[in-house]
Amino acid sequence: MNAVVLLSKTFFPQHPKAGMQTEFASKVRVSVSQAPIHGNFYKIHTCRSNYEYWKKKIDKLKAGGGVLSVRQWSTSPYRSPQEIIIDISADIVDVQKLQLHLMDDGVLIAYILRNNDWDVIPLATLAANDGLTVEDYKAWFAPVFEKEKAEVLDFAIIHFTTFRY
Repeated sequence: MNAVVLLSKTFFPQHPKAGMQTEFASKVRVSVSQAPIHGNFYKIHTCRSNYEYWKKKIDKLKAGGGVLSVRQWSTSPYRSPQEIIIDISADIVDVQKLQLHLMDDGVLIAYILRNNDWDVIPLATLAANDGLTVEDYKAWFAPVFEKEKAEVLDFAIIHFTTFRY
């Protein structure tokens, strides 16, 4: 079995860096090939909405011994072919539950579910491991908070390396 996760080639229109290259493809390739230490502006994971969906999908992938195909759109999302960035063996990938809390003063706090406990993760670490600066990470998720009209949102962190929080 194989599963596909798509990464953005450029920053989306609502982002302050709209249209600029994210460089996610090269960051993932370096991360997977060199097994980096977290926090070095590689991209060792991606964050996705719908934790339960991704948990089920990754568990099934791992049980079947398939690959996670990390891809990007060649040009326009949904209107162009997908380009394979890298295929990652199922025994390497994993998923963890992430909660982002948006405080009244605009501060974003990240919690990771680890051993049935919620632990705070420094936003700088989370952002760097996702291939972004803190400012870009916050701007990336701002539209999600606005759309959901929520102060707390659940996400799945899909790991591309053996690193776990």
